[in-house]
Amino acid sequence: MEDKAFGAGSEFLKLGVIILLLLEVAILGGRVVINELCYDPQGADGGKEWIELYNSGNESIDLSSCRIYSRGTVWNLAFEFPYYVLRPGRFVLVGGEAVANAQFVADLSFQNGGNASDAVRFVNADSTYTDTVIYDEPNTSEITDDFGFLAESFAPDVREGNSLARVVDGFDTNYSAVDFLEEQNPSPGAPNHVYTDYALYDPVLYKLGPGDILSVGVRNLGPYSSPYYAEFMAYAGNSLIHQQTVSPLTAGDSLRLEFVVPDAFGLVIMTLQLANDTDAANNILHFSELGAVSGAVRFSEVFPAPLPGRQEWLEIEVLAQDSRGQYQISDAGGGLISFTLPPVPGYFVVCADPAELLSDYPELNPAWLIQSQGWTALNNNGDTLHLWEDGALIDSLSYISAPSAMSYARYEAEGTSLWKWADPSPTLANSSLAPEIPEHKAPLKLLGSPCDARKGELISISYKMPHPVSRVNCRVYDLQGRLVATLADNLQVPQTGILTWNGRDKGGAYARRGIYFLLWESQADGGGKIYRRQLTAVLR
Repeated sequence: MEDKAFGAGSEFLKLGVIILLLLEVAILGGRVVINELCYDPQGADGGKEWIELYNSGNESIDLSSCRIYSRGTVWNLAFEFPYYVLRPGRFVLVGGEAVANAQFVADLSFQNGGNASDAVRFVNADSTYTDTVIYDEPNTSEITDDFGFLAESFAPDVREGNSLARVVDGFDTNYSAVDFLEEQNPSPGAPNHVYTDYALYDPVLYKLGPGDILSVGVRNLGPYSSPYYAEFMAYAGNSLIHQQTVSPLTAGDSLRLEFVVPDAFGLVIMTLQLANDTDAANNILHFSELGAVSGAVRFSEVFPAPLPGRQEWLEIEVLAQDSRGQYQISDAGGGLISFTLPPVPGYFVVCADPAELLSDYPELNPAWLIQSQGWTALNNNGDTLHLWEDGALIDSLSYISAPSAMSYARYEAEGTSLWKWADPSPTLANSSLAPEIPEHKAPLKLLGSPCDARKGELISISYKMPHPVSRVNCRVYDLQGRLVATLADNLQVPQTGILTWNGRDKGGAYARRGIYFLLWESQADGGGKIYRRQLTAVLR
């Protein structure tokens, strides 16, 4: 039976509907929250499901008669607490009989998602407070959130054996897409892993005679303060010339490191190792005495997770006819793939066995297949690849969580190179990856929210204007009203089209997870009434 406490407008729903105060409420008004949840354990679920609660407030809380509910189409009581006091900053774990460190044993029977939204809810003893995580979509069962509204923000449906975890212990905006991520390394009863993004930037060489000084910046681009120490290392050739521990940085904070470089160092490779860093690509920086090195050769497609019995491959795009050097691809583990390219433009597929690849793709022209000298296995759980020409870095890419039998492909949108997972297309251009304009009656339609930009996903605005040609301004702002990115500045556009945001700020870094406002202004090219609309999008 549907629990009567869960109707819209019920008295126990969390207070606070002013969106601009959500983050402040999350920090100052924290209470008991669902901190981590395993609803689809490896193998059969029986006895292995668990839920972790966390006291994010400053006072101890008696959990007597507090309840945990789960929902598919209706709410069902999963567990009711006996007397138990949860102290501030502490966790309590409720799990099945196979969960070794659970303080309370219960048959939870959580829903596994898969084709519609499911939910788990904590309700306090007098039903004046709830905390809810809603996962998967669409919301066909019309589950309401903690505000009493029909839920429109959903945590991802995790893969078997993974958990849903708060991005930081106790962080709560009441928007599931913002608060939760898929955790590949669950930590029941212990603090959640904190994921943030450190980056190396702006190397500067100070010529001081013998013993020149190289200075480089380190910045925390993530939305949260990191609790971890990072390790910085610099190499000249194969020799380690400097190593330094970097203390934890708060969100947005930065510092500069300085070290002595040898005379005639040629190329210095700088690396930064940080636990749970979300973007390994910006943790590697190259500095050459000759300045930046670029070439007319780049990555176009990567196929890291083939079906059993098939092989991995990489596609290299040659943009111009020119003489070619020796090429190498290195991965995050130090493995190398070596090959050569002919002096003609095109899309070349590099693999360990071209004959075997032709059996997988018999339509391919063998002239576009390049056999590598050695092969290093591409990591299905994420990797960073660097493309080198005669020892100079000319391109790099990073990916995470490779889907089976899908390729990670580059395409162009609004003059910018973007990446997304798609059906493999070896030796062919990836132009078909550009988004199609959907059908809609309103002038604007927001697509792709919530968006995980770090996986190559995009937020798009599909537009259908009443005039053949219009001028458009479109800017992205955060909850504090600060300008994050400019998508269009007096841009002349046709009557229909798509404007995209790749989730990066005006400095090129990934914007923080959270809620953003997209302010649209358009006007006929010849003047007239200005059409304005504000759209809301979520980065997760």
